[in-house]
Amino acid sequence: MKPDLPFALRAASSGGGLYVQSGHVLGGGVQYMAGGGKWRASLVFEKKRDGAYSVRRYKPGDWELKVDETLSFCRLMQRASRVPEGWPPEKIAAYQAKETADPDRLAAVYTALQQHHDELDLLWQQRSIDEGGRIGEVFFRELEEGWPVEYVALQNLLAWKARENLAATDAAATIQQAYLLGYMLGKGWISDDEVADACLYLGNGAAEVARLALGKDSQYFQCRATGFAQALLAVVNRGAARASAAK
Repeated sequence: MKPDLPFALRAASSGGGLYVQSGHVLGGGVQYMAGGGKWRASLVFEKKRDGAYSVRRYKPGDWELKVDETLSFCRLMQRASRVPEGWPPEKIAAYQAKETADPDRLAAVYTALQQHHDELDLLWQQRSIDEGGRIGEVFFRELEEGWPVEYVALQNLLAWKARENLAATDAAATIQQAYLLGYMLGKGWISDDEVADACLYLGNGAAEVARLALGKDSQYFQCRATGFAQALLAVVNRGAARASAAK
C-alpha cells in the first residue's frame, strides 16, 4: 500500500511502531522487511517471481502485535486519499458545505455557556472515568468510520505533538465542549442551528491546527471543518441524552 501513498506521508504508516519496507531484487522477486526497529528487521523474506516465498530471518517479538493495527491504518490512509470516491451525493454536499459559522449564533451559545457555567462545570467534573472515555471514543470512531481525511490528519497531529501532549489536550477540550453543547441543547438553552454553527466553529479550529501540523503535506489530506463538525455532532447527541435523563 505504501507506494500508492504520497511519498511524504508513507512514514505515517510507522506511527504505531511497526516498520515495513520492500524492494525489488535481482531475478524479479520482491524482498520484504518488517520489525519494531528501523535498522534491523525482525522479519526478512523474499517473494520470488514464481510466487514462492523464502524466509531469510524471523525473530518473534512484540512487533507482531502491531501488524493488524498498522494494516488498518494504511487502509484508512488509502480511503482518505480517495475521498469522496463512493460517497452518496448528500454526504458530499455536507462535506463541501460552507465553513463559516454565523457570529450571532455563536454569540448566543457563548451567552448560554456563561449563564449556566456552574452547572455545566459541575456536570463535567462529576462524569465518571468510564463515561469520559466513552465520549472520546464516540468522536474518534465517528471520524474513523465516516471522515477518514480528518481522522488521518488528527492522528498525524497527535503524533506530531505527542511530546508536549498539547494535541491530546486540545482534542479533549474540543470533545468536552461538544458534549456540553449537547447538554445545553437537551435543556432547551440553545437551538439546533446554534449547535450546528458551534460545532462548525470547533471543527474549523481542529482543521486549522491539523493543517498547520501537516505543513506542506497538508496538500495531500485537505481536512475540512465540516468533517470534524459532523463527528462532533455524535458527541452532542451523548450530551443531549444526558440532559434528557436528568429531567
